[in-house]
Amino acid sequence: MHSWMRLSLFAPFLVWSGALIAVHSQVLPLCYPPHLNGTSSNDIRGVWQEAPELMSLPSAAKHIICRTHGAGTRGCARPTKKSRAPQPYKAGRPRKFVPSTCSLQEFSPEAFEHALGPRKVFFFGDSVTMQHKGSLGCSLADHLPNNTGAGFGKMVLTNGGRIAFFRVSTSKNLLNQIARFKDPPPETMSARDICIFNVGVHYNEAREYATDFLDQFEAICLQKKCMPCQVVWRESTHQHFPGSLGGLFLKPDPKCKGCVKVPFGQMLTANWRNDLANKLMAKYDVPVIRGWYMTAIANDMHPEVGTYNHNGCDCTHYCNFYHGVFETWNQVLQNFLAAFQPAS
Repeated sequence: MHSWMRLSLFAPFLVWSGALIAVHSQVLPLCYPPHLNGTSSNDIRGVWQEAPELMSLPSAAKHIICRTHGAGTRGCARPTKKSRAPQPYKAGRPRKFVPSTCSLQEFSPEAFEHALGPRKVFFFGDSVTMQHKGSLGCSLADHLPNNTGAGFGKMVLTNGGRIAFFRVSTSKNLLNQIARFKDPPPETMSARDICIFNVGVHYNEAREYATDFLDQFEAICLQKKCMPCQVVWRESTHQHFPGSLGGLFLKPDPKCKGCVKVPFGQMLTANWRNDLANKLMAKYDVPVIRGWYMTAIANDMHPEVGTYNHNGCDCTHYCNFYHGVFETWNQVLQNFLAAFQPAS
């Protein structure tokens, strides 16, 4: 779909003007209504709003400590001489994503555990997915017996639900992980369990992404059944590197001064990873968990400069702070799980 067509779909609901979105007064539908069984046809759009009041909640200190130490993945709470955390986090101003095109139930460990039930969720993805897994461990820490798994390990909830992460960044990684699940598998799966895949940001050219990964994923996991689980796809995040059309990564730049805000039209044009992947998933009726838009407008929520041994700027990952991108993804995942109840 052309970028102007995608933007026009939302004309009755919102108007883009820099960082502001004007929303008509209305009762918003659910982002994941049960009758759609977990699918969402449109982006989940909205705005990031500063919410300093969240810092006064009783659980705030515990969550901050977990994301800084336990999750171990770019918490952005400890800037050093060579790193610069984004200003909203240094100033103690967490952000909350407020949807404008549909509504999401607020996240809570109890609601998430109920939505998951005794099922298992397997994340297959890169370091951004690993960040999400770490954030989810922090959010669910009180519902993990003995508080195990708050980092990257396998998480077992009090009701028997399980969550695990397996690293996949390229087609080669995918084939290796599939081979691991042959005999003996590291985890048992059933038809009701959910495998959430995302691979994207390690590919910087559309043709390579289509031929090296998506074509193989289609042949192995869509035309056939690579795993005995329900296949779900999560959208790729956006990047905000300076000096490139659309903010996508070109090459390391030691002189990089920080991540940049990119014109929204350029980001739509550069969103070819999701254009290609979402079209393929629609062909096979694979549910897609939306997440691109909320990262596209989060250009100042990256770890940014000189962090984690990056040669220049890190404008790919997002700060795994108390509230922000990954806690919003936890909320979206909870809503998706509540709606997505595949048949046995």
